[in-house]
Amino acid sequence: MGMAASQARLLSITARLTDNENSGQSISYAKQRLADQTQQITNEYNEALEATKLTVLTGFNGTEEVYSDLSYKILTNPTMAENVKQYVVTDTKGRILVTEDIANAYSKSGGNYNSFLAALNITNAAGNVTGEFYSQADITVQNSSDYTKDEINETAQKIHEAWDAYFATVGISLGDNEHDGLLEEFKWTTTFSTNNNGEYINKEGKVIDLTKYDSVEAALAAEGYSFVGSGYASYARFAKDKDGNIIYEQAKDKDGNLVYETDEDGNPVLDEDGNQIPVYDYSKPAYERDANGNIIYDPINYEGTTDESRELYDYAMALTEAFFRTEESLDTADKKAHNQYYDMGIVKSAADPENASILTYYKNIFDKMHSCGYFTYTDDPSKASSDPEHYTYAGLSLTSHTKKTTTTASPLEDNTIFVEYLKNGTLRLEYYSTADKEFVSTTLSEDTCIQEVEDDKAIAKAETKYNQDMLAIENQDKILDLELNKLDTEHSALQTEYDSVKNIVDKNVESSFKTFG
Repeated sequence: MGMAASQARLLSITARLTDNENSGQSISYAKQRLADQTQQITNEYNEALEATKLTVLTGFNGTEEVYSDLSYKILTNPTMAENVKQYVVTDTKGRILVTEDIANAYSKSGGNYNSFLAALNITNAAGNVTGEFYSQADITVQNSSDYTKDEINETAQKIHEAWDAYFATVGISLGDNEHDGLLEEFKWTTTFSTNNNGEYINKEGKVIDLTKYDSVEAALAAEGYSFVGSGYASYARFAKDKDGNIIYEQAKDKDGNLVYETDEDGNPVLDEDGNQIPVYDYSKPAYERDANGNIIYDPINYEGTTDESRELYDYAMALTEAFFRTEESLDTADKKAHNQYYDMGIVKSAADPENASILTYYKNIFDKMHSCGYFTYTDDPSKASSDPEHYTYAGLSLTSHTKKTTTTASPLEDNTIFVEYLKNGTLRLEYYSTADKEFVSTTLSEDTCIQEVEDDKAIAKAETKYNQDMLAIENQDKILDLELNKLDTEHSALQTEYDSVKNIVDKNVESSFKTFG
């Protein structure tokens, strides 16, 4: 081999040896990084083995306690209230956190408990209103031809007594025979509207396209209407004399003739003006009438100032609404769409003892909303902007560091956020004390129904991740080992070739010195 060619060959082999050594060093660094990752994965796994979660007592299976992962839905649902105790969640201002459905019902009610219950229309799995709603009325008999006269009179008497209890708290007295004039008239209104052609229209006055919905009820629900309106009761005024005493109707004999006072001999008794003195029937007060002879009715408005008075008024009104809410009280359009809503047989009312728990549940929530305020999380930004006190937007937000749009879930839906808010004080817990008859504060650490336990699911998930990560590292390590072995083999071959070529070069150099020396 020529001197120049040998030297060129030697330089090439030297370069390849250098690249080989550099590659080997890079692989060694990569293996070191894998070792660091292995340690990190191991540390994370060891931390995950200590993972815990919060659970809450939700009931009993015989004598065995049943716990579920702590979440807003689990903690505040009616089943929890019935089986264990009723919890509510509040913010730092004391406002109760409720679902959007409950917030909407309260907003529609205008702070009226009966309207609030009525607005909580029950829906089926498809989201359509089934026609059932809640009522605190504990009657089933209604003012219709479906019931006997005795049944109607018995229920009417119960309604009168309920109003008496309310009147007593506000100092109203209609006289000894107030029952005769009470509730002679009752108005019932619904919240939906129709045009002159009997077509249903929305709140903007546009005709609702019923073909887009499964039923009239679903259409009206989609347009924001409720199917029961706010009723109001009225009572007939009694006629009174100049001194404020009730005037009674004149008595009549069996033949319908007016009766007058007589002396012992049966002769008429006359007054100082020579007129016969009427005998009055004190069981029949005379009604006050207008110029056209129509009986004058006064609405029974709420005039109380105490919680007791309010509850008595609402109860009496609930009975009245239930009693008069009949098919006969509706016009043709109402009957066509809403007959079922006026059948107390399908109402979730206090007449059925099985509804006692759910009615108590909603009464406690309503009272809390009424006294302390409320708020909810909504996916509708328009609600949040128009009523920010009661609606907090929980829609989409931009994560700046990734430049990706991600969904920000609310504590109503996301258990992790809910628990974190409870831990950092953003949200607070209260439960209903039957002894105090009000909600009282509690905490995650103090509440005996809430406990911290080992999070088996999180641990199992961590173990799966650990095994997957370790397997991936092992596979990478094997690949690097193969690369190293390949480099070692290549390095040995290059080194052998290098030594051989260098030996040739050295001999050529030695020979050249001898020739020219």
